[in-house]
Amino acid sequence: MPSRFLGSPRPSAGTRRRARAAASAVGALAATASVLLAAGPAGAASAASGPAPDYPGLRQALASVVAAGSPGAFALVSDRGGAGGTVSTGTGDLATGAPVDPRGRFRVGSITKNFTAVLTLQLVARHQVDLDAPAVGYLPGGVLPAGSPITVRQLLDHTSGLYDYSNDLPGILVGDTVTGYQQFRYRTYAPADLVAGALTHGSQFTPGSQYAYSNTNFVVLGLLVEHVTGKPYAKLLTDRILRPAGMTATSFVVPRTDIAGPHAVGYLTQDDRSEPLFDATEQTASWIWTAGAAISTTADLNRYWRALTSGALLPAAQLAQMETTQPADTTGTSFYGLGIRQYTLSCGIQVYGHDGILQGYQTYSYTTKDGSRQLTVSADASNNSTVFAAERTALDPVFCGAPASPSATRRSAAAAVNVAREETTGLTPYSLHR
Repeated sequence: MPSRFLGSPRPSAGTRRRARAAASAVGALAATASVLLAAGPAGAASAASGPAPDYPGLRQALASVVAAGSPGAFALVSDRGGAGGTVSTGTGDLATGAPVDPRGRFRVGSITKNFTAVLTLQLVARHQVDLDAPAVGYLPGGVLPAGSPITVRQLLDHTSGLYDYSNDLPGILVGDTVTGYQQFRYRTYAPADLVAGALTHGSQFTPGSQYAYSNTNFVVLGLLVEHVTGKPYAKLLTDRILRPAGMTATSFVVPRTDIAGPHAVGYLTQDDRSEPLFDATEQTASWIWTAGAAISTTADLNRYWRALTSGALLPAAQLAQMETTQPADTTGTSFYGLGIRQYTLSCGIQVYGHDGILQGYQTYSYTTKDGSRQLTVSADASNNSTVFAAERTALDPVFCGAPASPSATRRSAAAAVNVAREETTGLTPYSLHR
């Protein structure tokens, strides 16, 4: 894949020490103890619609995340009116055994896509971009071929047919995941070169005919918002989303490699599960850019969904467009809109948000449509779909007031496996039969 290599910062001595210590400590640590740091009691009054959160059920869900192979897991429930609670379990650092800090920062992965979608839809609201016009008209020359029919909407809802360039990164589809990651974690890529790599594969299908998740779509959208506004993505994110939403702990620092402030070490699960977890915390995240490089906290993400659903970030018309979804698989539980996922839970409640998987971290961040309740749950391990599926079980006790039945849990686990495959390979096309 063509990519311009602009630099390779080396891992810090601290990172190397943590990696060695983690390798020696992983076999000795039991990560099954669960700690309730702060949580509203089950049945507590709140201003949210629907039943009160089932905190014992949430604690059980987080325990299953740790049992599945994550050193730690943590969640924040936020209700309109200030009710809610924080639950955490396990460790945030295998070298020290310190409890995971639920207030800490983490890489949010593809939750960044919703930020990028909001920035795009803000331009639609300002009549600077037309959702159904060819995206090539809003891009620097050469990003997409002249005459490309792909519309802005098709980029946002993953129906563009653009190949996912991230499949060409070392170790993604074949080979050893950790060895492959070390080949690109400290590189800085030019976004247009990432898109160019995708274009060498040609169109995967007629635009608009299928849903197929692709990071390429949201790198193109990042280039689009920068070109239309003449401003860098990080400044747009700060000025148009973070400040209006009151998000003080969220950042986009590509290509800086560290996570500032308190945070759990992010571990990459080895393909050979008998091998120790690998410290993957530091990376430029340049390879994922506006499709997944943001850093945030549970509190900031919950604050973000409240701002979005309240109309503080998008007018009602554009929010409605975002929340108009199509099936993303055959489970009947998983849907995708314009940079947003929708899950239908076991009780019939629909929640909106996004998931994120990036080396070291796996996260779900969701809200009710009316903004009355939010949940963000994160684990400090990736490359483990069992962990990701276990995190999915946290949604039902929080939004439905009780865990899902075994049959509903099996359906949601199947959807979670599909999403994990999307997030890591983008190879799950779903025909829309339009």
